[in-house]
Amino acid sequence: MPEIPLPKFLRHDLPSALLVGAGIWLFGILIKFPQGLLTTSHFPRLDDYLKLCANPFARDVNPILAYRISVPVLAWALHLPPIVCTLLPILFLITSYGVIFYIVSKRTCDRRFALMVVAGLSLTFFALWTNRWLGSPDSFSHLFSAAALLSSNPLFLALTCFLGTLNDERWVMSVPFLLYWHGSGRAKPDVIDWTIVTRAAFALSVGIILVLLIRHALSVGWIGPGIAASWYSKMLSVPPDRLFPYNSSWALFGLNIFMGLAWYWLAVVRLVARQLSSAVSIWGYFLAVCIFVTGLSTGLVEDVSRSIGFLFLGIVAAAVSGHEAGAEAARIRWRNLLIASLLTPTIYYTGFSGAAFIPFPVDLGNHLLYEYRGVDLLQTLKLWFRLA
Repeated sequence: MPEIPLPKFLRHDLPSALLVGAGIWLFGILIKFPQGLLTTSHFPRLDDYLKLCANPFARDVNPILAYRISVPVLAWALHLPPIVCTLLPILFLITSYGVIFYIVSKRTCDRRFALMVVAGLSLTFFALWTNRWLGSPDSFSHLFSAAALLSSNPLFLALTCFLGTLNDERWVMSVPFLLYWHGSGRAKPDVIDWTIVTRAAFALSVGIILVLLIRHALSVGWIGPGIAASWYSKMLSVPPDRLFPYNSSWALFGLNIFMGLAWYWLAVVRLVARQLSSAVSIWGYFLAVCIFVTGLSTGLVEDVSRSIGFLFLGIVAAAVSGHEAGAEAARIRWRNLLIASLLTPTIYYTGFSGAAFIPFPVDLGNHLLYEYRGVDLLQTLKLWFRLA
């Protein structure tokens, strides 16, 4: 597949892709509605996020957020009001859906299949954290992970890496899949182009180095007033026997890992297995090691499922690779994955808090029952859930 011409995409294809993205967002929020969102006003990161959007160098915020300034700088430069800043992550998510739909449909020449793939992504933590927690612009990083699939141009890759990683360091979880995507001719099992791999790796390394330089400048006060010691420095002093899993148990950690991508883990595993049995098995070993290491690294944080959502490019690559192997069989598999995800409730739990994602009519019915009868059935059911 030739390089996608970016100007043509932006001028002619982006509007229709955004319409698809908006439809997919409505589908995802209908099927995986954050339980209790109708009544809650608890968004612990929202105030700090809005402070940074008003002033990217505000320091009366969580020190971790003070490093994540991609969206705040954009909002500050455009003088966006708070309500627009609050909605920006949703807009980025919708755009991400559109970009992925465009890429998969162009690569497979199968729009219906692409719709199934993107609909499935809307039921994973690629989307769920953004839909639940206002003030968490993960979708900005996801957008630039998706955009990085469009072209292997080194300057473009370096830019997407810089913007995505400056917004959230977990963007680097996309790097292995980007190397695979571009180095394999866009997920072709028997292809490896070392020139493209080397060029892409260099470009992504440049982006990461620039982010490290910016963060160092923020820390020491070369840019802004400086940042006090944050969780990043505290993490280095944690005893090794307490690194995994953080504030959790292994059983809970495993549950959160699974819920990150849910049944779409099966597609990612299939991708790895297919590469291991191909003429270029090195891709299989590379992906397997990277997925294992990055998955294990999420034990350093409490929001494990959220972090796993940054591996979503594995789903995109698996979809394209599977369609390449057999279009009809791929449609059946991805239809079944979508049905399984539709029928399986999604939960995550950090040891002291969590959330459930259920069909909107169920949550609305429970909300009305509580409003008029004073009975909260879902909250009662939560009392039966104990896993720590």
